[in-house]
Amino acid sequence: MTRAQGNPLAIALLGRSDPINPQSLSPLFNKLPRELRELLWRFALQRYEDLDNLYDINDRVARPGQAGPLKVATELLLTCRAIYVEAFLIPFLVNPIVVFDGDKADIPHGNPLTRATWDPLQTSKLKLWQFANISSVEMAVQQYMLEGGTLERVARLVGTKGRHKGHESRGYTMAGYASFVEPKRLRNDAGDAPKNLLVGRKITHLTLKMNRTDWWTWSTRPQKCEKNPLERLRLEPMINVTHIEARPENSLAMTRGYEARKAGNEPDFDLDDFEKQGRWGMQIQEFWPDLVTFELVLETFACKQAQLDYVVQCAKLWTFPVEDGYHLRWDGKEEVVRWRGGHSYNYYHSPWMREQNSTKAQDPTLVRWRPTAEDDPAEGQEFVIYSLIFERKRNDSCFHPSHP
Repeated sequence: MTRAQGNPLAIALLGRSDPINPQSLSPLFNKLPRELRELLWRFALQRYEDLDNLYDINDRVARPGQAGPLKVATELLLTCRAIYVEAFLIPFLVNPIVVFDGDKADIPHGNPLTRATWDPLQTSKLKLWQFANISSVEMAVQQYMLEGGTLERVARLVGTKGRHKGHESRGYTMAGYASFVEPKRLRNDAGDAPKNLLVGRKITHLTLKMNRTDWWTWSTRPQKCEKNPLERLRLEPMINVTHIEARPENSLAMTRGYEARKAGNEPDFDLDDFEKQGRWGMQIQEFWPDLVTFELVLETFACKQAQLDYVVQCAKLWTFPVEDGYHLRWDGKEEVVRWRGGHSYNYYHSPWMREQNSTKAQDPTLVRWRPTAEDDPAEGQEFVIYSLIFERKRNDSCFHPSHP
């Protein structure tokens, strides 16, 4: 391909007859081996928060890890050609595409790798070789969208099946989904420049986030949740939907699943063949076959932490089949973050949040996630975030999950 077709400058530079200055006077190049330099590039080119341009603390997008717009220090690639040809792919290898399928108010501003399922053509802003070399996805999703096929939609948006087959990126369909076709040339991993940068890298990591307003019952008063189990937070990957008036028993599926798994069994929710297709836990197997790690990040209001504690307790027993006898299983670790945000987020129909979820006291256990600003309110709401990671492991235990 030519530069006009979108190849990176590195291909042209490496193909020129005059050699690139090896920077032999620089300790980076005359003392460090390339393997160590690559670790430096990977660290330096990870996304970071622009703390000079903080989001308003009352903005719903402001949260730990996202106090300001996310940026990548691509200026590093402009320092010299030697660094550029070694590191030009790194920003796409270490940073995920971020996809939102839910409330538009949760979409951060100024992130160049942010996408939305309702506007899939945003992805076309990336050049094909850039898009092909991304290997991780981060998605924020409302629960009703998750149970309505988000994992399939996002998989089509990033082309997981084409990447799995080793196909090359050829643009996008009329619907905005990724198009991958069988390559004319295979990737060459031996030299500085792969022959075909359009061959898609497999998606090996997926982060799935549900923020505090993404749950079916996020707006229910805590007191009502205590009286009525059907109003509590719940999540179950092996049922098609957990909130449906015609089948109120589905609201208790998480607990039924937990009891079955504790006994060494997979839960049976008496689903018909059509309903089985809607299980988001099984969509991982069909549409995300190359995952090595799957991270689940769940957030709620601090006054509902007990409900989220139980969701996480149940989730630790989940397994997600992928292929060839492998499953994604919880790695045995959990991360818990409690943080304090703004005073009001304009939740139009839920005044209880300001009444029951706000505090003036500075709890030393709360994470410090942003520099203090002059206009920060004296009173703020508290939230809790749980993170679990599921790792790809061969199913060699005595219990072999099966999902008909």
